[in-house]
Amino acid sequence: MIFIPNIEELCEDQRAWEYICNLAENKKVDAPILLTFQSNSASAGRWDAVYAISLLAGLETSVLIDADDMVFIDWGTSGRVPLKPPVGARMPFKTWVHTHPGFAAYWSATDTNSLAIGSAILRQAIVLGAPGPKTAINLAFDDDYECQNTINANGPLSNWSDEPVTPWDEWYQQREEISEVIV
Repeated sequence: MIFIPNIEELCEDQRAWEYICNLAENKKVDAPILLTFQSNSASAGRWDAVYAISLLAGLETSVLIDADDMVFIDWGTSGRVPLKPPVGARMPFKTWVHTHPGFAAYWSATDTNSLAIGSAILRQAIVLGAPGPKTAINLAFDDDYECQNTINANGPLSNWSDEPVTPWDEWYQQREEISEVIV
């Protein structure tokens, strides 16, 4: 089991969290309660919880949020999960999140290929790794976004910002600051 701050926002109680963790550890990633948890976590922007389940399972997971905020979960292997839009999902996709369980958050060759192909249909991508999340914003959808670096200087990857990894402790702090502003 992994400690996740404020898990009560996502689970009815500690026993439910332990059960979900047990399912993940046993690679029962298609269990309805686990998929519902992953989907609810994604809808809430709780990437820490999505990453924790992926880490426990030792499998990459992919989350695609479509234009209507529908969440689609897909599981891959321990080293690969491609972007593959499901039938019925509506474009443009808001966010594609995938995990590198236990490893760095970086744009792999598979990831950059997915981003290049998705340049016309995807607004944002996030890779979750051991140090924290790494985000890329599709500049073709956000003219006002101030970008320091792009993934590549030329071609379709020049439309994608290359943001630094946000360490998990900073990510939690940013979430807390946003919560205080909203309240």
